[in-house]
Amino acid sequence: MPVSHWLPDATTKKLLSNIKINTFLDIGAGAGKYGKMISKYHPQSKKFGLEIDAKYIEEYNLHEIYDEILNFPAVDLIDKAIDSTYDLVIIGDCIEHMKKSEGIDLLNFLVYRSKYILIHYPNEYVQGTVDDHIHEAHISIWHESDFQAFDYKFIKNGFMHTYAIDGYLRKKTILNKLTDYDKSVLKILR
Repeated sequence: MPVSHWLPDATTKKLLSNIKINTFLDIGAGAGKYGKMISKYHPQSKKFGLEIDAKYIEEYNLHEIYDEILNFPAVDLIDKAIDSTYDLVIIGDCIEHMKKSEGIDLLNFLVYRSKYILIHYPNEYVQGTVDDHIHEAHISIWHESDFQAFDYKFIKNGFMHTYAIDGYLRKKTILNKLTDYDKSVLKILR
């Protein structure tokens, strides 16, 4: 099932209409749903899709949706994208397919390299392999306590859970907009 559930779509579209996106990373691109959404709201953005299943890349013509399509496990970004940054990263219906330890490592990595991270996953939804696609199996359980280390907002859409995380690049952008006076006040407060 290389598709994400429709329940969090309104939340995603609201975010897309309220932020500027020049670079976008779709982790678990599947059939390209979020790449298509980005193209609608931010047609000039640079779109990266990451999909572990090469069959989906061909079947859904992901090369036509994304400027660049990556084909490796998401946790490998830690070694392969150390200098990459993104305005928005979406992990849609994907984090539950990763080992919990890898998902946590990936989130910590992405917080340094993103302005916003949006995570959607089905809560308590049992799923094994689908049509011989082993990576479709759900192998980790996520709860709000897993996101406590991050600056996040939790949104529940039925059985779908969404976490919007502010990355450090967003905070850096805000700090860059401060006046010299504001910066001097911050130094005093520290």
